[in-house]
Amino acid sequence: MTEPLIAILLLIIVLPLDIALVSARAGYLNSSQTRLLAIRGQSEVKVQRAEKNLEHLLRTRASLNLMLIFSRFLIAGLAFWAIFIYQPQLAGWLKLILSGLTAILLFWLEWLVEINIIKNPEIWALRMVSFVKAVSLTSYIFLFPWSLSQEARSVTAVPGPLTEDELKNLVDAGQQEGIFELGERRMIYSIFQLGDTLAREIMIPRIDMQALEVNTPLPAAIDALLTSGHSRVPIYEESIDNMLGLLYAKDILSAWYEGDQLQSLHKLIRQAYFVPEAKKVDELLNEMQIQRVHMAIVVDEYGGIAGLVTLEDIVEEIVGEIQDEYDQAEEAPYTEQIDGSYLFLGRVDLDDFNEIVGSTLPKDEAETLGGYIYSQLGRVPGVGEQVRIGDLQLTVEQVSARRIRKVRVAWQKQEIESEEDYEDSDR
Repeated sequence: MTEPLIAILLLIIVLPLDIALVSARAGYLNSSQTRLLAIRGQSEVKVQRAEKNLEHLLRTRASLNLMLIFSRFLIAGLAFWAIFIYQPQLAGWLKLILSGLTAILLFWLEWLVEINIIKNPEIWALRMVSFVKAVSLTSYIFLFPWSLSQEARSVTAVPGPLTEDELKNLVDAGQQEGIFELGERRMIYSIFQLGDTLAREIMIPRIDMQALEVNTPLPAAIDALLTSGHSRVPIYEESIDNMLGLLYAKDILSAWYEGDQLQSLHKLIRQAYFVPEAKKVDELLNEMQIQRVHMAIVVDEYGGIAGLVTLEDIVEEIVGEIQDEYDQAEEAPYTEQIDGSYLFLGRVDLDDFNEIVGSTLPKDEAETLGGYIYSQLGRVPGVGEQVRIGDLQLTVEQVSARRIRKVRVAWQKQEIESEEDYEDSDR
């Protein structure tokens, strides 16, 4: 009778040990050091130990695997003893079935544990810190020669690159610990977004470009440059789609100072740098640095001029708006009205609009709010014309030179409520 009791006691000890080893291995193999940083506030000491275990992941994994082999060997030995030795009278086919069921049950149990662990691996990595330390100490004697060779290799090992999400987690953790300010965090996030932003999303649109015709007299060109405050201006011939290049303020001022009587600006034109409107901003920034240019002309899919992008526009995507002494105070992109509606500028980006009002207007056919209204109506709208999307009502408030300047945004529910209030007041 003592043999079955010993077997049961061994099983009670070894089976939980096997489950704990599977849990620890799943937790550490699926954990990230940066995600551990993000939950550092839960337990500073445990996080530091978990980070150390991750830094020596090969050693930790080897220790856990060694103990797993040992525990499974014991379980297999107990199963073999119970089926083939303790019960020799069982039929051969029954022994095979019981052996198979034991293996399947053990596999299913470990799989179920791993599935639950990988949902929150960092939490389990923290919980198993003490257990992993004990396992490492126990198995260290078996792994001593191997660990010496791994220490030698680790000196020349090259760490793998961090992913974007892991870097963001590091930044978030740094902000929580006071290493980064909120503004610094926003700038770092903006740098990541450059790769997802296209040139057409940040360009100065064609209609707002300040360009000069090539036959503009020298004094008039100087006046235009002084008035705008720009150091560079695009030069075209007859049509803005026939872009010739760029005029630098220093070149025209030098010609004026030397007394050149130029009949046109042809002699002063420098080569322009053209890019497609689908160019990603991070690639554009790299190319502008290589080409050593400060302005790029953006062309559409038909070769027409869509707008222009300057280095300042790209920098503003990272640090926010930059105002100098020549910049006029820009009108706010939207204002909230007394009745609860909003008055938006037509040039507001659709992404910004969706974020402000909580809508989901698509950017398939337009980048701005005014462009979206154009795409819905299919013509130049007049003042007072409306577009309704769900409970959102867009009313054109101002049109200038076929361009939608201002749009009133209201919700139909608000209108219904205001009408009911008006009827109640009449009663």
